[in-house]
Amino acid sequence: MDIQTQMQINVPANKAYEAFVNPEEISGFWFSHSSERWETGKTITLKYAEYNAELDIEIVHMEENRLIQFTWGNHPVDIHFEENDNGVIVTTIEQDFDKTEVEQLLGQKEGWVYMLSCLKAYLEYNVKFRAALL
Repeated sequence: MDIQTQMQINVPANKAYEAFVNPEEISGFWFSHSSERWETGKTITLKYAEYNAELDIEIVHMEENRLIQFTWGNHPVDIHFEENDNGVIVTTIEQDFDKTEVEQLLGQKEGWVYMLSCLKAYLEYNVKFRAALL
């Protein structure tokens, strides 16, 4: 089972894409720290300083301004960027969940909705509230 989440972000696709791959930008909406610029084949260490948490992701494939694919634990994740007249639709798809693990599914869906909401606030209004969720 997959978790898909979408949000319209009213900026060009290249600005949304850059927010993910640039370590200086990602802290504005998602993680407090990214070890380096995201590129295909790299292992990236991501940190949530406020939660004292750290994880590694493996960047599997990237298409500039269109797609980022990485593995997050045992789950492949795709982030799609589809430009339209108003900006870009950012779609996250986290894959390979057991449909019986309802609590994990709900928690992950909440996380993706929150991250995309933070991305929208950051890119459209320069508001940073990524660490506000308790």
